[in-house]
Amino acid sequence: MSLRQQQKANTRSKIKTIAKQAFLTQGIEATSTRYLSDQAGIAVGTLFVHFPDKLALVKDIFFDEMDAALRAAVVAQKASASPIDYLLQMAQVLFDFYDQYTEFTRLVLLDSLAKGGFHTKQMTVISDGIIKRFKQVGVDDKTASIFADNMIANYWFVLLNAVPKGILGQEAIEHLKKLNLPFEMSYRSALKIAVNYVLIEMVGFAIWTLIIKQPFSDLPMLCLFFSDYKVGYW
Repeated sequence: MSLRQQQKANTRSKIKTIAKQAFLTQGIEATSTRYLSDQAGIAVGTLFVHFPDKLALVKDIFFDEMDAALRAAVVAQKASASPIDYLLQMAQVLFDFYDQYTEFTRLVLLDSLAKGGFHTKQMTVISDGIIKRFKQVGVDDKTASIFADNMIANYWFVLLNAVPKGILGQEAIEHLKKLNLPFEMSYRSALKIAVNYVLIEMVGFAIWTLIIKQPFSDLPMLCLFFSDYKVGYW
């Protein structure tokens, strides 16, 4: 990186640091670009070189902080095999984040309703995580994708209903959990089938191992033994 590029990066970082503090303490609407440029020791025009408008600056800070919150959650949270629990864990992180950055969330969400793209990257990662967990218990690709799409749609429904109220919190989490209950039941059914299949495979292997270790004359007795326990292979 050249000296000029480094200076540009430093200025951009300084603007974001000052803006984040000002937006959280004074409010976004109450903070002018002139105030930010004065605090950063730069001309207003220089600020606009880095960010074409105040909303662009708001979005840059918003997504940086969201990514940091999600990365921290991945490290701190217990791994979840259930796609429903996984979504609830991620939703808890995001809802807490939205409550902390309430004004940011409203502005970015309103902009996305007009232009699209509200944390698309982050939700794609979460959707992939849901699909992966369904596939681990034998759900096919197409069905897993349909389940994930519907669960993410439920997430959006809860979010869009809660954001105007200003607080998401545990009530929103419980609402999301209730909406996704059918997918929880589907996951449990698939998990039960997968576990039963593994158990049958294990029993079959055990039987075969015993068979090959027994003299041929002992096979009728061996078959009788397993039939008494209703293994299902005889």
